[in-house]
Amino acid sequence: MPAQFRLAPNTEHEADCPLNATTVAEHIAHGSRGLADVDERGILRLNLPEKLTDGAPVPDDGDDPAAVDRVRHTVRTVRPLLPPAVATAAAIARFLQLHEFDPEIVRRFKVRPHGGRLIAWDAFCYGPGTASLAALYERCRRQPALTSPVAVVGTVERINHDRQGRPYAMLALDVPTPPTGDRFHVAVRSPHASLIEPLSAGTHVLAVGAGWSIFTGGYTPTLRLFAEEHWQIAYWTTEEGGPTAPRCPAPVTATQRVRARTGAPAGRAVPRPARTPAPRVAPPDNASAERRPGPAPAAGNPPPPAPAPPTVSTLNTPARTEDVPAPPEPPAASGAGGAEADGRPVLAPAPVPEALPPVPGATPAPPPEAGDGDLPRSALRRWLRRLRP
Repeated sequence: MPAQFRLAPNTEHEADCPLNATTVAEHIAHGSRGLADVDERGILRLNLPEKLTDGAPVPDDGDDPAAVDRVRHTVRTVRPLLPPAVATAAAIARFLQLHEFDPEIVRRFKVRPHGGRLIAWDAFCYGPGTASLAALYERCRRQPALTSPVAVVGTVERINHDRQGRPYAMLALDVPTPPTGDRFHVAVRSPHASLIEPLSAGTHVLAVGAGWSIFTGGYTPTLRLFAEEHWQIAYWTTEEGGPTAPRCPAPVTATQRVRARTGAPAGRAVPRPARTPAPRVAPPDNASAERRPGPAPAAGNPPPPAPAPPTVSTLNTPARTEDVPAPPEPPAASGAGGAEADGRPVLAPAPVPEALPPVPGATPAPPPEAGDGDLPRSALRRWLRRLRP
């Protein structure tokens, strides 16, 4: 605590003093939505619910006319609202920071985990001292999976970025571990950059969760928490008028959760699941339909004969008169009007096209005229015999 605020021996702060532990504890319990109470000795006991998000968020002072904050330590909230358990823990950490975590003041706050026994404040909230952080480091080393949420309070030393460009906050650097003296860092990380972006060097942070673990993949081991929800990080700053009200980052959206699962950068659109195309039905092929075989004939009945192929017209081919049969004589008409005896009319026969005259064969060329050295007369006689029928 700064020297100008330290009390002389056997003295107490005034009732409305912002540093009066008893008055501040009563105001914090008043705004905790029933999660905290103060006993006759002035000890505040914070009872954690099964889930830290259980309980209605604490309204702003303007929404609660019964909240008269004369010492500026009533549990305040801003949009987005912190759950009552986290808001109460942040208010206690902010008050202890004004006392520079004086052990005598720290002993006036206790916590009861859900279903557990009452424990000291520094067994639930670690930091910012190196000895307290080393105790949490040793606890995580012996028990890799914590059974209940714990908190770490500290001031951001710097903001780093990982290989994917996501920021993370370093709350402590080169913390020694007794008795070996090995060093480790303390960091708050998140798969959602929006949870770390409001933080900067000098910001006071309370990070809470059951996911604290030790990462040994770098040059120096790191005690870290991967924050998945906005309420896991409460932060405030110190101004001339004192510390500001604790607040938290904006809630994580559904789009951010999809990006975190798929690893898509924040500037790109979220990939959508591929749709299965509907099967396309091919139109019926007329040609294939014509070639499709018909129903099989019944057993025992022979299939009908295939139709004869169409004949080639004889108009373009020479016809021989001896091969064309003479058309039959039409029956003689009986009676007047061209009617048969039974009264049915007699149809005239269809006209038969005249046969084309035969194409004469090629006339053999006449033999050459007789002369000196010509063929003998016997050749002429043979030629004449061929011409006679």
